[in-house]
Amino acid sequence: MAKSREEHAYWGKRAGAYDAATAYIVGRQTQRETERWLSSRFKESGEVLELGCGTGHFSRIIAEKAKHLTATDGSPEMLDLAKTRLGKLPNTKVLKADCYHTSLPDSAFDGVFLGNVLHIVQRPLDVLYECRRILKPGGSLVVVDATSYAMPFRSKLAMGIRYLRKFGIPPRENRIVSPDDLARWLYGAGFLLEESRVISKEINIVCMKGRRET
Repeated sequence: MAKSREEHAYWGKRAGAYDAATAYIVGRQTQRETERWLSSRFKESGEVLELGCGTGHFSRIIAEKAKHLTATDGSPEMLDLAKTRLGKLPNTKVLKADCYHTSLPDSAFDGVFLGNVLHIVQRPLDVLYECRRILKPGGSLVVVDATSYAMPFRSKLAMGIRYLRKFGIPPRENRIVSPDDLARWLYGAGFLLEESRVISKEINIVCMKGRRET
């Protein structure tokens, strides 16, 4: 648990500048294309849980499609911003939760979303096991992760410089993920992989959808 507190603290210190910094690092074309992809993955969804909601950037997109969204994060600073952004949405609840060990009941959700979570946590498989526990049998898992994998060297270098300018030295647990990495983790945690796509604009975004085995 101490390590997860360190992870939350790193991002909590950057909460106020997070949205503008992310847009600068990732690029607006990348963000728009990712948002379009995500929007179509939660049509007519029931109870959806988001782990690592940050400031609520992706949350508002999911809330437009899902019957109900529970948006969670481990950083109080991030949650304060998420509550400001999402507080007026009648179908959305914002809670503090550790993505490794939530206090949510088994098989409670029809869908779980992880946006830019798996590449920044130390134990991605543990997070996915927790997702499987709280998903209903047959429930869906949607994952979006930014990466410099397979990008040209100059583009990768430019992305790294933009990150350093805005966020400083990344935590040691940050990693460059490939589609194969994410697929292997999903299979290892007991998910069936239904969809895999890489969005390539200013940077690369790995987008995946899996389903909990019944």
